[in-house]
Amino acid sequence: MTLRRYTLAAILCFAALSLGTGVAAQQGASALDQTSAPPLQLSLGDAVRMGLQNNLDIRVANYNPQLSEQDLLVRDAEFDPNFGFLYQKQDLTSPSINITDIGVIDPNDLLDIDSTAETLFALDQEFDNFNFAWFDPLTWGASWEAGMFLQRAQTSSRNALVPVTYFSQFQLAYNQSFLRNFGRDANRSQIIIAQNNYDISKSDYRDQVYTSLQQIEDAYWDLVFARQDLEVKRESLGLAGELLKLNRIKVEVGTLPPIEITQAEAEVANREQAVIIAENAMGDAEDDLRKALNMPKEDNAWGRPIVPTDEPTFVARAVDLPHELEEAYANRPDLERARLNLMNADTQMALDRNQLRWDLDFRGTYRLQGLAGDDLTVFTATGPTVLPINEDFGDSVNRLADADFDSWTAQIALNIPVGNNTSQANYLNSRLSREQSSMTYENSRLAAEVEVRAAARGILSGQKRIEAAEKNVELQRKKVEAEQKKFENGMSTSFQVLEFQEDLATALGDLNRALVDYHKSITSLEKAKGTLDKYLNVSVR
Repeated sequence: MTLRRYTLAAILCFAALSLGTGVAAQQGASALDQTSAPPLQLSLGDAVRMGLQNNLDIRVANYNPQLSEQDLLVRDAEFDPNFGFLYQKQDLTSPSINITDIGVIDPNDLLDIDSTAETLFALDQEFDNFNFAWFDPLTWGASWEAGMFLQRAQTSSRNALVPVTYFSQFQLAYNQSFLRNFGRDANRSQIIIAQNNYDISKSDYRDQVYTSLQQIEDAYWDLVFARQDLEVKRESLGLAGELLKLNRIKVEVGTLPPIEITQAEAEVANREQAVIIAENAMGDAEDDLRKALNMPKEDNAWGRPIVPTDEPTFVARAVDLPHELEEAYANRPDLERARLNLMNADTQMALDRNQLRWDLDFRGTYRLQGLAGDDLTVFTATGPTVLPINEDFGDSVNRLADADFDSWTAQIALNIPVGNNTSQANYLNSRLSREQSSMTYENSRLAAEVEVRAAARGILSGQKRIEAAEKNVELQRKKVEAEQKKFENGMSTSFQVLEFQEDLATALGDLNRALVDYHKSITSLEKAKGTLDKYLNVSVR
């Protein structure tokens, strides 16, 4: 009130102007919020549910786990088996003197060798090739493959021994790495990293949800305070108005000097301005809550006034700091993210260390073959004779089971890198990244402890603030009542009564702010512990 003493003359000069401006501003504010729709009754639980459905930050963050899940599927697909099929048709014409190619030559055909040479030594062949392959990579650094090859060959040369042949071959192969890339850990490292990245994206999503939920709850309580503060300002204006009426009566009867009316009118004008400012603050608080909730504009939700139905009542909340810290270490999304990043660093370092080894590979194959033909030509004393065999692919494949024509191979290949500078550099980078991730995790734990301790102190200090504010309101009310009686008995002045009324309004505002801040502190502690979803009874995992 000291500042008011020095500015009283200015307030008196502009009291009338302030009154006019205040009325105009009130009319403008009411015109801005004018709507035919009824007020929106909104509880804190309704606001939280609406925010989870509509908040843009939450909706954007929800895409990240879905994208990470697709990357995990891509990494896991590296060990999917593969089936292949190939069909090939060939038509070849080439010269040959091989008896197995051109068949038995009739002596009569050699009488005119010059005219028949081109025909005798021409090899005309047609091939139909069918290739079936199955390849399956294994997670311990191995792979196996199976293949079936079928070929139908038709030879059009003169008197070919077997004009049509059916060839089949089945092959089974196994590949194994024994040094580099040996074992499940080395071969599944990218899958492990992708899985951790997927979990990291879910942690980031939870962190964003917690941040948005805290913003929604803070905006809700800020609106509650703005409405309460407006109510306090209006009550204070009403008290000043009542005093102004009383002063006018006393001036008329001659018990007060006219200056008392001027002082009361100036204070009424001052408190009208405070009401206007509080109304504007309430409008801003409503818009902040609408933004946090992403209220749709098509149903005129932005034009409806919001009436919070929950009050910031005081219920003492016990604080067990060791237990709060333990919950934070177990549940905070940022600590979970730091742990997963550390696990990724360990996995990458183990993989890069594995790449420093020599490369020793084994490959073993086993092969079966079968052959069948149609119309076998044999040479007898009377000349070439064709034996109708009438075999086909089925006969060739059946001969595979007899295993009459089998073969196998086994090989070991050793590759020794000289220098291996690339692998050395990669391993050094992964070691440094691992150390960095470890320090990041410790730093995150330290930040979590500081945040939890600060939020816990906020709750404890909030409880003390509420107790002190309640006591102050009680005393300020008694001061106003006593000063009002003294004024009515001519033992005080309007200035002193107005000053005590202002002190009461300030005390009420401090109590309302302490209650709202107390609820915010509880929300901050739950967010700091990573348990805000449980506190608000919502599911975000």
